[in-house]
Amino acid sequence: MKIKNLSAIAILGLLVHVSPAQAQLLKKFQKSLENKASQKVDDVLNGKKSAASPAAEAKVEKDVPPAVEEVYAFTPGSTIIFESDFKRDAKGLMPKKWKSSSAGAIVSIPDMPGNWLALSPRTTYKIDSLLKLPGNFTIEFDLVTRSDQARDIGRMSFGFARDNSIKNYLIDAYNDNAITDTELHFHNGDINNASSDTKVHNTLTYPFANYANGLLHVAMAVEGENMRVYVNKSKVLDTKMLRTDLPKYFYLSAPFDYDNQSKVYFGNFVISK
Repeated sequence: MKIKNLSAIAILGLLVHVSPAQAQLLKKFQKSLENKASQKVDDVLNGKKSAASPAAEAKVEKDVPPAVEEVYAFTPGSTIIFESDFKRDAKGLMPKKWKSSSAGAIVSIPDMPGNWLALSPRTTYKIDSLLKLPGNFTIEFDLVTRSDQARDIGRMSFGFARDNSIKNYLIDAYNDNAITDTELHFHNGDINNASSDTKVHNTLTYPFANYANGLLHVAMAVEGENMRVYVNKSKVLDTKMLRTDLPKYFYLSAPFDYDNQSKVYFGNFVISK
């Protein structure tokens, strides 16, 4: 075998420069290498082990996003039922159509058009009206990140709750009357989805390390029980998440905390049916 021949050549090369005692040790080492190589080949031939493919040995790369569909299947609804771009809201104040569990302020961002809501840490935001959502609808919005590195941004989330209260900061799909929760983990480089209605819980990797200073476009489509979520055209959820016989209200929970003066901004929110 090639492994045996290469080992022998290497050992012979070393024997020229070593003492008899050292040579004896090198011969034992050569024999051990040959036995291990032969055993691996025998195991594969006898069906004890399968030869590992390059794909099986490759690490999961967290800087590669989930595949973008060949046909981007998201289509926004044809009729807008709620829209908020903050163009008419005063800077330094909360936008008029929104309420929060703590604070927030309209600001402008250098090199970004329009106005944006600067998200305060540990704060949940909801629409400031009892807007009844239909059975089928779509939601779109943008998140702008500003940080030295993406991991400076704490976990944040969005989804639906059973009521429109902003008494508490919503942290998951199971507390304070929450229903669904899509969590963006900038530190771990993954997205977690959960539903207390349908007991769904799943996680997939996402290249948040590439978005220390970037824009994330989120698109959501609800069709009865089913809910699809896309982040920059990559589908990150497509399964049953909701009951159709109970109300639901959209919420956005800001990052739990910020490090090194990082920040996330929210804007261009649209609900259509």
